[in-house]
Amino acid sequence: MGILTLYMMYTERGIFLVAIQKDRAGVDPDNTWTLDSALKRYDDQYVLTMTYTDGQNKQERQGQFTKPVNNYFDENGELCFDLFEPEVRQLQASLAMEKKEK
Repeated sequence: MGILTLYMMYTERGIFLVAIQKDRAGVDPDNTWTLDSALKRYDDQYVLTMTYTDGQNKQERQGQFTKPVNNYFDENGELCFDLFEPEVRQLQASLAMEKKEK
């Protein structure tokens, strides 16, 4: 149990999603998207970090946004997905656009 705790604290940190983007042609290696979040104690600033790893050359690109938590939750404490999703998609699009420019 202690090894799992150490692995989660030092290797995974705040990673909550690792997604594999398959190559459409099936020729090139798969790309990886990793999402990681952080919210410090007694702080209202939520940090979402997205990392893109290119399957061909293993280069990483990273983007993040920091916003107050109350931007995404209503008065009942429920996540307003329609407010949160555009932020995530914009971050993903900016990393994908960097890929196409190079």
